[in-house]
Amino acid sequence: MADGQVVLVTTESLGGGSPVRSVYFVAELDPEKAKAIVGAMMAPNEKVEAWGRLPEAAVKALGLKPGDFKHG
Repeated sequence: MADGQVVLVTTESLGGGSPVRSVYFVAELDPEKAKAIVGAMMAPNEKVEAWGRLPEAAVKALGLKPGDFKHG
């Protein structure tokens, strides 16, 4: 098991209101790969960005296997 990434998804409001932000925990150390894993499930109006490292202990505590992700 290894460290993962915290990924932030920002969804712009179609009605012009405030954006909605969601956090995902990804069992993938590489930030670009983590973004791609989560980004594959997102809509075109959603911005996906790697926010920082998720320690291995947190990956284990969340029960994530390599390549898995969980909404925070």
